[in-house]
Amino acid sequence: MYAYGISNMFGFGLRQLAQNQQDIQTSLERLSTGKQVNRAADDPSGIVAIEEHEAEIYSLNKELDAISRHESYLGAKEGGLSVLSDFMIELESIVVQAANSAGNTDDELAALQDEANSIIAGIDNIARTTTFNGQSVMQEYTSTFLDEDLANIADLLASDPEKAQEVAEDARNRVSTTRAAIGGQLKEMDSRKNVIGEQLINLNASLSSIQDTDIAKESAKLVRAQILESATIAAIDISRQSAQQMIGLLENNVQTQKALA
Repeated sequence: MYAYGISNMFGFGLRQLAQNQQDIQTSLERLSTGKQVNRAADDPSGIVAIEEHEAEIYSLNKELDAISRHESYLGAKEGGLSVLSDFMIELESIVVQAANSAGNTDDELAALQDEANSIIAGIDNIARTTTFNGQSVMQEYTSTFLDEDLANIADLLASDPEKAQEVAEDARNRVSTTRAAIGGQLKEMDSRKNVIGEQLINLNASLSSIQDTDIAKESAKLVRAQILESATIAAIDISRQSAQQMIGLLENNVQTQKALA
């Protein structure tokens, strides 16, 4: 019975040693990866929450990428429109000068017409060459898309100055309205980016609380497991020595009985 008890203690000690060594490996893994959940078996419910968090974080980051690309597109377009706006203001000034027919000589009117044509050429150049990722973003803002009369505004300076003023003003207003609309879109995008930023902060904090290793706590668990491992090894060694002693006593008893017989 005594030998049976020692055998049970020895077996228990081996099982406990295996558990201690498993605890040590788990703590070492968590400390090395920085994650307390490294596989589904570590925390089945936790792994579901982690994957849901990661999927939402991925989706929000993709949305941020899309917003950034659209912001760049709108920025390129607004930059081109800003140049067009300057051209339109300059064109209106020329139209006003040309409308003062009593104060302009034929040569002066011809010079104003040349300036107007130069500005129209500049408008068309900006409209055709402003691109984003190799694609035109302002093709609809050439002089003929904006207004057929705008392309021929130099002729209107001589034939119908009042009409020329209306055309120049309408073109400038169209550009200004578009710039304002772009500004509104960019403002909305900034607001959405701020909301996404807050969501990402909260999601990452929540994910960290589920997934990340508490270094201090895990280090303490590692030390405890290592101490228990050493203690268990010592206990197993004692059990082994006790078993050997019992076997020796039993052998001596058998030999004594044989001698007496």
